[in-house]
Amino acid sequence: MEQGKRIAVDLVQQSDHPDVADTFARLKAKPIGIVNIHRTLANSPAVFDRFIALAHALRFETELDPGERELAILCVLERHQGDYELDKHRMIARAAGVSEAKIAHVRAPDAQPSLFSDRERAILTFAEQFAADPGERPAHVETAIEAHLDNRQRIELGLTLALYLGLAHFTALLDVPED
Repeated sequence: MEQGKRIAVDLVQQSDHPDVADTFARLKAKPIGIVNIHRTLANSPAVFDRFIALAHALRFETELDPGERELAILCVLERHQGDYELDKHRMIARAAGVSEAKIAHVRAPDAQPSLFSDRERAILTFAEQFAADPGERPAHVETAIEAHLDNRQRIELGLTLALYLGLAHFTALLDVPED
């Protein structure tokens, strides 16, 4: 595949499949509505419905602080050129009360020590380690996250980052047009 070229995908605009129709109806009622990633995923009707359920559970049904979650997501998306999702999650971070300065420095929290709390730095370190390629991951994994997030929160953060790491790769390879 030549540099910069991505694999074309069809965008489902409407569907007779009941899972797609039901999921589109639910998404229309949300603030963001139906966007191109939804239209792409709708090519797999049963998976689409369950994917949206997982994404919404990770966003609305976890014990994670929304601002901290978004900082971690932004860190992973920036590291893996998740351009399709970045602007949307910067907007979500702002809505959760995250400052522009924090959004701008998610990849270098130690460069601005007074900007981030110890908890936020631990979360961003976790996000960097989570997103690292295995060969880049340090032999000694930083465990400061354990002092700030309980087991459930660590699992929820890991699952959230797994979703967005996957989406960054998905949208980098498949040509999901910007909205």
